[in-house]
Amino acid sequence: MGYSKPSVSRAMGLLKNGGYVTVDEDGSLSLTEAGREIAEKIYDRHTVLADFLVRLGVDQETAIKDACRIEHVISDQSFQAIKNHVKF
Repeated sequence: MGYSKPSVSRAMGLLKNGGYVTVDEDGSLSLTEAGREIAEKIYDRHTVLADFLVRLGVDQETAIKDACRIEHVISDQSFQAIKNHVKF
């Protein structure tokens, strides 16, 4: 995926310390309930935003890349407005 081992290790440390993932004795990763809620929220944002951008005429590859950036910084209010607009 293009990420260095130190970057992945740091990210995993932040997720573990934040209570979003657990690591089993065999090294398997599992999302906690809080981790699953955030993952589902980000996935919903990603799919809605990518679809919205494609509907606006953005090519799919660009829409997916832009949705990855937007999904983490957009406010709940703005996202909900876009989601409601896309439904209609």
